Amino acid sequence: MTPAGRLQDHLKHVVQKSGGQYRKVRWEGRNGCPDCFVWWEWPHVAFIEIKADNDRVSKVQQQEILRMRAYGVPVFIATSKEEIDEIVQQVRTGLK
Repeated sequence: MTPAGRLQDHLKHVVQKSGGQYRKVRWEGRNGCPDCFVWWEWPHVAFIEIKADNDRVSKVQQQEILRMRAYGVPVFIATSKEEIDEIVQQVRTGLK
């Protein structure tokens, strides 16, 4: 399993353990979109882009994330288990 795959597994486990839902997302006809979607009871939802082993967010990904955020869509980038844990806590509880 790749390092990014291990982080996605961690995200899935943490979200499901806290009562939320996790989906791996594939976007048809769009490049650069976040690869995970998590949610609890509305409005506790977010897209999360997983990056591991010094992977960088590409220019296309940066543009797409900025576009989504401009419309009020919560999008996070996680590079470690610790960041995933913080993001899940923030989204689940609504803390900013």
